[in-house]
Amino acid sequence: MRVILSFAVICIAILVGSSSCSLIPNTTPKDVLADKVVKRSGLLDLLQWILTGGSSNTVDTDIRNILSWPSAPAIPQETLDLYAAYSGAAYNISTSWSCSAECQHPGTEGTVIMYHWDTPVITSTGYIAINNNKKTIIVAFRGSNEPGDWAEDFALEPANWPDNISGSSVVSGFLSGYLIASTQVVQTVVTLSKKFPDYTIVATGHSLGGARASLFVADLTTKYSSLAPRVQLFTYGQAKCGNQAFAQYMDNLGIPIYREINKGDLAPHLPFDNRPYVHFGTEAWVTFSDETVFCKSGDYSRCSASLSPAAYSIADHSTYKGL
Repeated sequence: MRVILSFAVICIAILVGSSSCSLIPNTTPKDVLADKVVKRSGLLDLLQWILTGGSSNTVDTDIRNILSWPSAPAIPQETLDLYAAYSGAAYNISTSWSCSAECQHPGTEGTVIMYHWDTPVITSTGYIAINNNKKTIIVAFRGSNEPGDWAEDFALEPANWPDNISGSSVVSGFLSGYLIASTQVVQTVVTLSKKFPDYTIVATGHSLGGARASLFVADLTTKYSSLAPRVQLFTYGQAKCGNQAFAQYMDNLGIPIYREINKGDLAPHLPFDNRPYVHFGTEAWVTFSDETVFCKSGDYSRCSASLSPAAYSIADHSTYKGL
């Protein structure tokens, strides 16, 4: 409930502060759902969806047609669920691998926290861990959980970053919370990567944490390009965080990048206005029938982009399996 209410505030603020409040995504569905789109716009409609929990009852989808679309490379749902658990743990743990359900998730056995951060002014929280059983270094960023996080969610203006990606810009609020902790986070990962040269480096996060995990991957790989082949990225309910140049860099890395979207989760469709932010990587969309559809970068029309805005849901943002 805390995540749902806080996210509702974020959504309202984004629309109030936008010069354009169209709730129809920029990409018009071109598939079997095109004639079923409910065209709504305006702040009052969004408020109605928020207050009703973003009911998906208005969605009439032919899931069989969606699933028949040529998809991006699939991975086991168990892998997505595992890193969802690591993302969820960022809300609860500090210096030891001790929390409720997330720390008991199958596959997390043997996890050891190597570094934890929690900055007070510009809020940023997360941890770096190793799992010797899976030969993995995990870098997890917490999502929005306190007023300082929400303030950063509201700062949607683009910031030119990083300098070594030509034309790249990212959401300034997401960036500020990343940069406050980035020096120590990157250095700790580099040190661990030398100590464990055959370990995979997995960045992960839910919501705001997913955006910061993405920024971390860009930061690490531009500064230490030799580490890029070892890096993977798994995010959950991540909003758009960078422009086309940033997204192109991420896609050109050629590493596993998976963005899971749960049913009608509203967050990945934000911001609604004309700011130049786009998604990247492979989308793993969990449909309303609990099937997972994989869509490659550049064509998300058969995944969550196929939904009518009437299907967007605040509640789906906090019900990711494993989280």
